[in-house]
Amino acid sequence: MKTKFDSVVKVKKQKVDTIERNLQKINASINELNNKIEELNKTLLSFSIPKEGSFALINQIKHQQHILREEIENLKNQIQVLEGRKKELLEELKTANIDYEKMKYLQAEEIKKIIKEKRLKEARDMDEIAILLKNGKIK
Repeated sequence: MKTKFDSVVKVKKQKVDTIERNLQKINASINELNNKIEELNKTLLSFSIPKEGSFALINQIKHQQHILREEIENLKNQIQVLEGRKKELLEELKTANIDYEKMKYLQAEEIKKIIKEKRLKEARDMDEIAILLKNGKIK
């Protein structure tokens, strides 16, 4: 049944769906970054400082470890930014869901109203037909 709220409900539902998709993308990005951090940590732990050898080799290993630690820090910062955005999106989702549910409720009430009006009209029509039949105007 068509109501004046159909298009509004559709738009509100699309907004909720868009926010949910964005949340899924952020969650996937966070998981991907966490996996990268895990890999970098494994790589970092796999380095072993030689007990003997040249100072340049030891210095090179320490430099590589430093670079890996910086990369891990960068990834952690990216996760923090994504977590902040995720929090914002969750608030938007909450608001969008409330708006969507309001519109669905108004749509349902409008449908109830239309059904009630149709039933009343049908009852009046039946009463009119009954009166006409009783008076003998319809055969």
